[in-house]
Amino acid sequence: MKIHDKIEIVDLALKYKDILIIGDLQLGYEGYLNQKGILVPRFQFKEIKERLNKILKKVKIKKLIFNGDIKHEFGTISNQEWREILQLIDLIPKSIEIIFVKGNHDIVLNPVARKRGVKVVDYYKIDDITIMHGDKIMPNLSKILIIGHEHPAISFEEKKDEKFKCFLKGKWKNHTLIVMPSFNFLTIGSDVTKEKRLSPFLKQDLRNYMDNEKIENLKDIGGVAHSK
Repeated sequence: MKIHDKIEIVDLALKYKDILIIGDLQLGYEGYLNQKGILVPRFQFKEIKERLNKILKKVKIKKLIFNGDIKHEFGTISNQEWREILQLIDLIPKSIEIIFVKGNHDIVLNPVARKRGVKVVDYYKIDDITIMHGDKIMPNLSKILIIGHEHPAISFEEKKDEKFKCFLKGKWKNHTLIVMPSFNFLTIGSDVTKEKRLSPFLKQDLRNYMDNEKIENLKDIGGVAHSK
């Protein structure tokens, strides 16, 4: 399914030419919750690996970009994060170049990335697209912006207490803005039509962007919807 010219939705990822983009893994989140006294089973990494494997079997790519918040802890790297980041890198075929775009949770990311020679960047540009995390506005942006950070989700009138991960597409100034859902399975995300939004790119009233007919037609494909 295309969300924009030459940009395709593949599960919870985006594909542009031979590049796959995935947002907001937040590896180590279970460990963080455990430290806070919240006892949750550590199933997320298993689900991430299984879902990523299914995507990689569907598409032929040369580059895989993780668009920010690869890990959860802010000022350190937990043992769980260190272990799972390395396992994630080792899961991906050697023929695929991996790039980490730094998010606000990735203050301390370089040490583990260096272990496998993975490049860490503040943003990534290709053609007329800028891929960045979306926690801050950067200068010299391209015509099309792809961000994460927000963890967008949406609910529907008939099931107001149930949320679904979604993609958003709209305008920010004179740029086309595409917002990716998180690849984190412990939380669905925030309902962007009702809850406080995080990204400085999403200050407008997003209800004006919602295409209800298109969303209704997308309910049956795993809870992934997008706006026009």
